[in-house]
Amino acid sequence: MSEKIEGIEAVRAIVWDFDGVLNRAGQREGDGMFPWQRKVGEELGIDARSMGQAVFGRDKAALFEGREDVLDRLAEWGAETGAEFDPEDVLEIWFETDHDPDPELERLLPLLTQAGIAQVILTNNEARRTRWIMHEAGWAGQVDAVFASGEIGAMKPSVAAFAHVEQALDMPAHEILLIDDTPANVAAAEKRGWLGWDYEPDGAMALVQALMPLLVRSQD
Repeated sequence: MSEKIEGIEAVRAIVWDFDGVLNRAGQREGDGMFPWQRKVGEELGIDARSMGQAVFGRDKAALFEGREDVLDRLAEWGAETGAEFDPEDVLEIWFETDHDPDPELERLLPLLTQAGIAQVILTNNEARRTRWIMHEAGWAGQVDAVFASGEIGAMKPSVAAFAHVEQALDMPAHEILLIDDTPANVAAAEKRGWLGWDYEPDGAMALVQALMPLLVRSQD
């Protein structure tokens, strides 16, 4: 990955991925479970592995494009297995455990705003977690907008997801930069004419160097 982004001087908007970039959580552990699943099992006394497979192991797009509600799936699994729990408690543990913002990137956001760069989040997330990210976690106050697949009905790397953001920003593709940790998403954005940056774990320093042509605008 180059430490320079060709054409960055034209960028007027940055589109941030959330999980894996702004948010460091969301990685599976050695046994394939997410930390939040383990905590759900410990605190609620349920088989979190079975729950995860039943809720997220089938037709993930239906959840993440807003056609089904995660609470309904949790309730269905509980009814089928006889597990006694409140689905709302699962979501609370999930959302809070899976939230670990990168402080270096959080410090970067206001500097880019000061430089006149619009910033939005584009995330493949279901609607309930998206609302929590926006309001409970406060990300709606740190960026100009949050776009999520569960609310716009399209997941990255689909054309529809990128087109939705273009329309909302009212900017041509070459003025938009996607920062994402999924190469397929970056490749799809670049194919559409966006600029792209493949974000790697602990990659804040490299990203700051690549964004320097934008950051210097705040010094003008």
